[in-house]
Amino acid sequence: MGEDNRAAWAIFSLVFIAVFREGLETALFIVAKFQEGLTPILGAIAGLAIAVIIGMLLFKWSVRINLKQFFQVMGVFLLLIVSGLVISALRHLDAAAIAFSQINPEVLGVCGQGNTSCLLGPQIWDLSTILPDRQFPGILLKTLFGYTQKLYLVQAMGYLLFWAIVGGLYFRSLDQPTQLKPASKLN
Repeated sequence: MGEDNRAAWAIFSLVFIAVFREGLETALFIVAKFQEGLTPILGAIAGLAIAVIIGMLLFKWSVRINLKQFFQVMGVFLLLIVSGLVISALRHLDAAAIAFSQINPEVLGVCGQGNTSCLLGPQIWDLSTILPDRQFPGILLKTLFGYTQKLYLVQAMGYLLFWAIVGGLYFRSLDQPTQLKPASKLN
């Protein structure tokens, strides 16, 4: 068996195992959802139908996608997700500081008692009555983008700083032309 043939079988095996595993996970997920009632079943069927339609559009009818634009949009989407993680990480750090101050009496004066925030500073907004993050659509925004119904000053500064640094670097990289390296000559 030639080296090229072994490499082809290795790639085929890797792809087969990955697709088989994902398919098995999907099947198990759908079977588990069947036991919860009609709504999850309809959601699973709708998701599979949308996946089939997208697959048909991409492959059967040769719909062309501008990959450069697609990945630029996905890059912005990822920046939104990660910037939400910055807000969540700061919220969890603050919760840890509050818990530490409650179990360690020496630090109690730093946070004070009854404060809702220890490290995050003053509260900027409270949208808990308008858009709570435990009900739809707030829970969707919280899951995807790190939305929080109560935002504090340090969280807002961290969010803006993330976008200024990482977002700025990302958007600056979009304007730079890609340089191709010349093909090396084989001797």
